[in-house]
Amino acid sequence: MISGCFSIGKIGDSEIFRITQTQFVPLHYPQNEDRIVEVRKLLNSGTFYFTWQSGTASGTPIDLTLCAQRRSKTSTTDHRFFWNRMLHIHLIRYGVDCQSWLVKAMCGSVEMRTVYVGSKKALAAIISRLSCERAGTRFNVRGTNDEGHVANFVETEQMVYLDNEITSYLQTRGSVPLFWEQPGVQVGNLITVAK
Repeated sequence: MISGCFSIGKIGDSEIFRITQTQFVPLHYPQNEDRIVEVRKLLNSGTFYFTWQSGTASGTPIDLTLCAQRRSKTSTTDHRFFWNRMLHIHLIRYGVDCQSWLVKAMCGSVEMRTVYVGSKKALAAIISRLSCERAGTRFNVRGTNDEGHVANFVETEQMVYLDNEITSYLQTRGSVPLFWEQPGVQVGNLITVAK
């Protein structure tokens, strides 16, 4: 449960929030405090974001998992960047409509600034989305897995919103898409091709 957040800015009627504090509520199993502390530390690190729309706005909030180019073509969430998807899946499977109260969390970075183009006011935004499919620290997660997900895949989108128009430029990066490993963290350790 998100118990602390602050606003980064607004895109249209959707407000983007950075998660700063979370709380865990056990439903069935006894808590494993060590694991909860580590997960809470990750969630409270300031790298998770969600959108919310005020009650007066119509429609649904923008989906941070989708770049502007995909949002113009589909409303289907991009599972690569939907970090709390497993919380949604179980509820949806049992017919619970969680659209209005369970947010979609995205891990990465969001920066927004108001800029002026002549006499017009525009919004410039950079959103980096870290994939949840093969995330990990640089020296522990390398290459690709059997499903083709590369380590530390990030999609960075640069956007400018002017009047009702959006421009979007997308860049991606990730580990070399091969099965490889490099034991140790010392410079000079040889890379081993695993498959």
